[in-house]
Amino acid sequence: MRRVRELAALATVTAVSVGTVVLGAGGPAGAAPASKASAAGKSADFNGDGYGDLAVSANGYVAVMYGTRTGLSAPRHQVLAGNPGTNDGGAYSGFGDSMATGDLDGDGYDDLVVGFDRVAPTVSVIWGGSRGLSGRTPLSFTPKSSPSPMVVGDFDGDGQDDLVAAGKADHDGSVETRMFRGPFGRDGTSVSTSLMPTGITPESLAAGDVNGDHVLDLLSVGRHGDGADASLLLGSKNGFGPPKDFSTKVNSGSIADVDGDGYADVVLGAGLEGYQPKGVVGGSVIVHYGSAGGMSSTRKPVRISQDTAGVPGAGEAYDRFGYDLDTGDVNGDGYADVAIGVMQESISKARSTGAVTVLRGSAKGLTGTGAVSWHQNTAGVPGANESYDMFGSQVSLVDMNGDGRSDLVSSTDHENGNEGNLWYFRSDSKGLTTNQVVSVGPKTVGLTAKYRYFARWMTK
Repeated sequence: MRRVRELAALATVTAVSVGTVVLGAGGPAGAAPASKASAAGKSADFNGDGYGDLAVSANGYVAVMYGTRTGLSAPRHQVLAGNPGTNDGGAYSGFGDSMATGDLDGDGYDDLVVGFDRVAPTVSVIWGGSRGLSGRTPLSFTPKSSPSPMVVGDFDGDGQDDLVAAGKADHDGSVETRMFRGPFGRDGTSVSTSLMPTGITPESLAAGDVNGDHVLDLLSVGRHGDGADASLLLGSKNGFGPPKDFSTKVNSGSIADVDGDGYADVVLGAGLEGYQPKGVVGGSVIVHYGSAGGMSSTRKPVRISQDTAGVPGAGEAYDRFGYDLDTGDVNGDGYADVAIGVMQESISKARSTGAVTVLRGSAKGLTGTGAVSWHQNTAGVPGANESYDMFGSQVSLVDMNGDGRSDLVSSTDHENGNEGNLWYFRSDSKGLTTNQVVSVGPKTVGLTAKYRYFARWMTK
């Protein structure tokens, strides 16, 4: 791959935290934590205590929710300001509108990469450690506009995390996607950068091992370009292969092994009305199964909608089933499950109040059997269905109590007008449960609520 100039740090400043911060040490100072691998798959762990952590945007701030033995605990949080050292969090700066997590410097603690919009520097790394996130290194980013999106993972098989990000190029305003090879130094330098041949304008990026070679592959999902809305690049020690394009109109995606055969599968969400095949209404989710050669040439892709047997509800125009999705193993059976946002689901007289549906993985692949669907009028879920809440605008599956099963976080920035809110659902051996659901809004973490748009974006 072609070498271009390295990332260079512009400066190093201290991250500003406000509100209640209750962090636990992950062991002796300076000691790296043990391996965080679990059946639940990815989980960012910023303080190395073995519990997954979650970062959410908050209009000028990023709120970090730290996991505990019992899962997400509202008092254990940290708030990072977009403009450190001032009383202004940087409202409308887009701080946190793009985020990624991974161990960029190889010290055993996950770090948080945060993008800005219209504000320089456009990217900063906030470093993980035994007491949580601290320090901040702005990056001289090429391309220079706010990267949206970003993803961290080992895409070249060298055992070090890399950063892949998209943004506008300097020369003509077109969008470029680049990989910045790790490890990173605390001054922000990386080993090298390479231009990525994605073929589309990415709006989201995801990583997973589709062909089972133990090197992560890259899924780009974005606006229509060259006949493709999603593109898969197989990673290898010799660089990425040519893009494999999907012609289906989609707007979300993830990579996970839903059938437990050792090859991760590409899960795409088609939550836009007008782009469904004949007979599908309200959105759908499509699974392309993995194999040793990449996408399987012998297994037909599977499409699931609200009209699929076992899936709660019914397909209705503009439900947006699949507008957002995430993957993880919610019951620890070794099969990845899929959480799906149905952000414009109407229930009774509440229009576009929103819901979340979880589909189960199995030896035969993704299925409607055993699916569950929840909304704010579900027993045990705090709040109430109101028109245009759009509950389920964002979903994330993350193991926040370290039991090897993924828990569910659902959010909407439309709750209470423009305040925003998130809901945390625990998992057990039977799957997700509505027992002891935790509700977190901007006031919970010490922020004013008006125009906060809390949890518009979350780490996955």
